[in-house]
Amino acid sequence: MHGSPLSRLSNLELWKRYDYRELGIVCEPYLDVDFGEVFYLTDTGRRWDGEAVSVRDKVGEQEKEDKGLRGLEGKQWPSFHSTFEIIEAVDAGRFPDRAMMTVHPQRWTDDPVAWVRELVLQNLKNVVKRFLIARAKTLRRGDRRR
Repeated sequence: MHGSPLSRLSNLELWKRYDYRELGIVCEPYLDVDFGEVFYLTDTGRRWDGEAVSVRDKVGEQEKEDKGLRGLEGKQWPSFHSTFEIIEAVDAGRFPDRAMMTVHPQRWTDDPVAWVRELVLQNLKNVVKRFLIARAKTLRRGDRRR
């Protein structure tokens, strides 16, 4: 839904002009899910705790404000670094009962060449995304000072 992190536009902008329900779309998770009630987990940045390199694939406070998202007030969800930590939490009954996961399938391969290619490319992208995030924060602070 969110499009390229290098684009200035978010695909959510589309729904300000059109009603997705009229088009037969049952739900737009980023608009319809209450993230105070549903745990959100994504493999963005090739990691489960990739908030520092996530330009759009997140549901934090600023994104809530920007996108009109519901929920999150005072909610503290767990953080997982590895898939093994997620599996352990599920096995131990510590994983939230309600969750939404966004997964990028190309990251989950047994092909060693494809895996290394994805690793290298994603690490390069993460450097660029860290820069974009820092720049956006600087611009937001500048807007608040005016």
